[in-house]
Formats: sequence, C-alpha cells, structure tokens
Amino acid sequence: MPVANLPMPVAPTNKNKHQDELIILNVSGRRFQTWRNTLDRYPDTLLGSSEKEFFFNEETREYFFDRDPDLFRSILNFYRTGKLHYPRY
Repeated sequence: MPVANLPMPVAPTNKNKHQDELIILNVSGRRFQTWRNTLDRYPDTLLGSSEKEFFFNEETREYFFDRDPDLFRSILNFYRTGKLHYPRY
C-alpha cells in the first residue's frame, strides 16, 4: 500500500505536546536532548521542577548549567532509567 494512502496519525493534544516537548540542556557547551516528561518523573529535583526555569536562556532556547558534562551524562541516564551508573576515573 502506498504511503500516501495511509491515514495520518492523530495530532497530539496541547497537553501531550507540552509533556512530550523536546528540550535542550547545555552543560558547559555540550548539548543534551531529552523529553520534558523524562525529567518530570522526578519533581523534587532541579531538572524535574520549575526551578530549572532560572537556567533557561530565551535566545538559545536552552537550559544552561556550568557543570561537568561527562558526569552529567550519568545524571541524565538516571532520569531515563531510574538507575545510577557512573564512570570510574
């Protein structure tokens, strides 16, 4: 069946659009992308709460954090999996 004949998927509602928003976290120049709802799973943390808005840059549309990007990768993976794995140095 040609793709043109397939029905279009249902557009997300405004509520889902906000929850599934792709956001950019700039950690000392290294950019990480994740879904807003990934961070919202942990509302008592900086990234999961509205406190992160203090770090939002309107011009770049990114959240900027002056931290170690190599370690942040492990933190972001915790938000994704619920398990903390960190590199050994």
